[in-house]
Amino acid sequence: MNSNTKDQAVWNALFSLLFLLLLISAFWGLTNGLDSFKWLYVLDSMDIAILALATFRIVRLVTFDKIFTFVRNIFMDLQEDGSYEKPERGIRRTVAELIECIWCTGLWAALPIVTLYFIADIGRFFVLVLAVAALGSFLQLFSQMVGRIGK
Repeated sequence: MNSNTKDQAVWNALFSLLFLLLLISAFWGLTNGLDSFKWLYVLDSMDIAILALATFRIVRLVTFDKIFTFVRNIFMDLQEDGSYEKPERGIRRTVAELIECIWCTGLWAALPIVTLYFIADIGRFFVLVLAVAALGSFLQLFSQMVGRIGK
């Protein structure tokens, strides 16, 4: 294992530990420890759908949408030809890999989305806005697909 691989293993482990700590903190904060997590049992399919759509929208925003390009580029190295590439190593490479991986971004995005949904009414409103935007994206993609089939 070379030094770049070891360096990345350390950063990946640190980010995994950070995620685990955030997950435990969110759970503990939302449930008052292990005393009261009855709200988990009142989740219905509509709540899950709203949370899933909002998470999808954040994942799409972070990994693909043009408006977020400037943030993605912060974690990339500018090449001589004007393109961007992931750095060879370090924290910026770890973040760049997280951002480009839709599964990783989805996991990291789901945690604040779920936390916001349950922490306050304003959080529920924010998550609902994201869910409606995601549904709009799906409808737009569907209409484009129908348009292509009709040609």
